[in-house]
Amino acid sequence: MICQWKIKELFELCLRVSNETTAYVEFDYTVHDDMSVAHIYIFNNSGEIAKHFSLCQFYDFESESQNYENAKKCLLELLINGRCPLNEP
Repeated sequence: MICQWKIKELFELCLRVSNETTAYVEFDYTVHDDMSVAHIYIFNNSGEIAKHFSLCQFYDFESESQNYENAKKCLLELLINGRCPLNEP
């Protein structure tokens, strides 16, 4: 199960990417009944989705922990590089 603080951490990283780089990222958080899902999209220069991560807050899906780690790593790489590495040839 993904803890609420992990989703908040990813949201805050998305805000930092937005403020500190020229990368194109989108954070979407949806709540419906007992399902809370966060989606993070990383776009390339053409505006196409290059990477996508999904995290369910209250369900224990096997891929959730890896999606959290991969999303965090990707967002931190964007911040370290100061621009989207997906835009490189």
